[in-house]
Amino acid sequence: MEKNAYENLWERLNQAFTTAPADAEGNPHPAFMKYLELLYSPEEAEIMQHMLRPVQFSPSQEIAEASGKSVEYVEAVLNGVNKKNGLLAMGNFYALPPAPLLLNKHVFYPEIKPDDLKAAELYQDFFVKDGFYKYYEGSIKGTPIFRTIPVDKVIDEGQKVLEAEEAHEFILNHAPEEMALVPCPCRTRTEKMGIRECKDHFPVAACIMMGPSALHFESIGLGKRITREQAINYFDEMNELGLVGATDNTITDSSVICLCCECCCSQIRGRTRWDNPDAMSPSNFYPVAGEDCVGCGTCTERCFFNALTVDEETERAVVNPDECIGCGVCALGCPTGALKLQRLERSTPFATGRDLVRTIAKENRE
Repeated sequence: MEKNAYENLWERLNQAFTTAPADAEGNPHPAFMKYLELLYSPEEAEIMQHMLRPVQFSPSQEIAEASGKSVEYVEAVLNGVNKKNGLLAMGNFYALPPAPLLLNKHVFYPEIKPDDLKAAELYQDFFVKDGFYKYYEGSIKGTPIFRTIPVDKVIDEGQKVLEAEEAHEFILNHAPEEMALVPCPCRTRTEKMGIRECKDHFPVAACIMMGPSALHFESIGLGKRITREQAINYFDEMNELGLVGATDNTITDSSVICLCCECCCSQIRGRTRWDNPDAMSPSNFYPVAGEDCVGCGTCTERCFFNALTVDEETERAVVNPDECIGCGVCALGCPTGALKLQRLERSTPFATGRDLVRTIAKENRE
């Protein structure tokens, strides 16, 4: 039986290193197929089925030849999709979106538009209920896509800190020059659905998009350009509130810095709500309480992962390194400054984004 445009589009999307949502038999997930129909009109899907796998760019001329349409028609259709945040575009070159863009298209803006709530409902079905989050968060074998980035102000004096390992050094000297604040899609989704548990504790806030991602969101009016210094100040401000910093599990080629909560974030929820302890790679630090710890328990309240307790005998905070991701949010809230991050070798980010993508793609298809 001949496949329709949406089924062909699913096959293209399934070539991404994250794969595409499927049912237990490996066929297109019914809820995800309905989701694609919300994202793209039949005319758009008819063109997009002829594009290459996600983030691999093709000139409009090649897409036109494959689809049997004129270049002018193809460019008009794809430029329209790009303006709606449904694909990537550079001049007359176009690419299918990566999973973070594809699955969050309706939630990079605060207002509720037609289809937003229906899209969120379908997302709950294929992403949460049927577990596509495991592929979104990393490989099926446990290689995380994201890593934790602690801020340097709570790293204990004299501790070894590798290049680009903590937030300030990474943002100042390793992150791409182009940066933009974009509304957090995870908290925006739960906000729109009326189920945001952290509503009384955190703002919706923003992700720090970087490089091509920043340029993309800025070009379609969803991003606010910021400088490196502004990015550092914003990161620190959100950490102080209690949000956890995370970025791509690489030393270079990172596209985003997220400021995550434990109830909405699509990465952290793997650890806090779902059955995926490998959802995010921990930093190479963990908190240790000094002698001036008064056992007040503030740190235990700020930890999303229940990694800290107060020892009844010593009346000091004690950490379980297996649960701790080394974000430093607990130490930032310590009223006496008794809690500091000390080094614990336990993770190694990939050298480049290409290395990360290749590893996850291979593990997902073995």
